[in-house]
Amino acid sequence: MERKRRVNLAAAGRNTSAIEYPPESTDFEIARQAFMRHCRIRNLTDETLNFYRDTSKELVRQLNALNVDRPLDVTRDHVLRAIEAKQGEKIKRGRSDTPADATINKLIRGWRAWFNWLHTEGFIEVNPVKGIGTIKSERRIIETFSNAQIKVLLDTPNRSSFTGYRDYVIMLTLLDTGVRISELAGIKTHDIDWQARVICVYGKGRKERLVPFSRSLEKQLRLYLEIRGVLDHDHVFVNIDNDPFQVRGIQQAIKLYGEAARIKGVRVSPHTFRHTFAKMYIMNGGDSFSLQKILGHTSLEIVRMYVNLFGTDVAAQHAKFSPLERL
Repeated sequence: MERKRRVNLAAAGRNTSAIEYPPESTDFEIARQAFMRHCRIRNLTDETLNFYRDTSKELVRQLNALNVDRPLDVTRDHVLRAIEAKQGEKIKRGRSDTPADATINKLIRGWRAWFNWLHTEGFIEVNPVKGIGTIKSERRIIETFSNAQIKVLLDTPNRSSFTGYRDYVIMLTLLDTGVRISELAGIKTHDIDWQARVICVYGKGRKERLVPFSRSLEKQLRLYLEIRGVLDHDHVFVNIDNDPFQVRGIQQAIKLYGEAARIKGVRVSPHTFRHTFAKMYIMNGGDSFSLQKILGHTSLEIVRMYVNLFGTDVAAQHAKFSPLERL
């Protein structure tokens, strides 16, 4: 006997009030939990699971505000109104660290995944997200650190303390490798191949890749690991309690160093180090294909953006060829 039935009202003269719907069709929370179970069975990463959990929860909040209480009652118009509501919320809050369209597009992708699954499984007859695409993204200039800002940031930690030296090495690693913050937090001692000078990191979708590092970083990493000492786990970067240093803690530490260094005009974050690595790699003559492999991008689209922005030092070229200067 089937556990669920399709929501099909095609039979003429049927008394729809007597139809027995599966709970996934009539209860948002049950539908969410069923979807999350499906995602866990697919062995998705914790990051992806959290993404689907948060986006589906937000959609339920928006739909409840529209007096929609059951998945089978959701229409295309409801989803569009939810998108408009989120756009309005972002406008009221003003400029944030993440562009409004990027935030909303993440929500749309999560909502589509959930309702596509509900439709495929037969819990809803009409798919309300069908044909709803992401909104056109803003094209913003990528923020990066200047050389002067990098030097000030690296001089800020108190390297005579364990946490200060650890944070100094963390910033060096971000700048030298361009790894994502989650990848850095996950580095273990056995991931470092000292002879080949590469670090094995685990990127999005559990994809493994080798990231090279310099002799300068090798020296600092070796010294840091000596100070860190032998622990009962092999995470490279640890907090004051010798537990693995988590992403939020690293982000907060770098933000505080930015405030202490009085860095203005650019967000001081691990991802800005990643952008800065890409900029310097291109400006120093690196090619787009090797940069793609180092950064772990599946397509060349973002790498092309780096090349277009930083393929030449625009300010230096302007100073050299300015029409006004050459009059």
